[in-house]
Amino acid sequence: MSEFHLTILGCGSALPAKGRNPSAQILRVGKHRILIDCGEGTQHRIREHHIKLQGITHVLISHMHGDHYLGLMGLLFSMTLLGRKKEIYIAGPPQVKEMIDMHLGHAKSG
Repeated sequence: MSEFHLTILGCGSALPAKGRNPSAQILRVGKHRILIDCGEGTQHRIREHHIKLQGITHVLISHMHGDHYLGLMGLLFSMTLLGRKKEIYIAGPPQVKEMIDMHLGHAKSG
């Protein structure tokens, strides 16, 4: 059995405030870095904890409340700007795929 380590990036409510960030956690299991939820500001918290964006292998979105997914597209765009080539696995409710497809469609047409 692999050891795991959980880093809490945010566990506050829907409204970010000083010292309180929307939901996001990094679970490290073996070679995998799993981001659980991705509220606004998650990229900043990832950097504060010296976690490499490109090291994230999976993203799990628990449900479609904004404080659990509104940082996802910014994170994915940053990974692309940083030259990410390897796949990232994203799981969550079906609406996550719809949201990603919509954003990518608008980004390509703009």
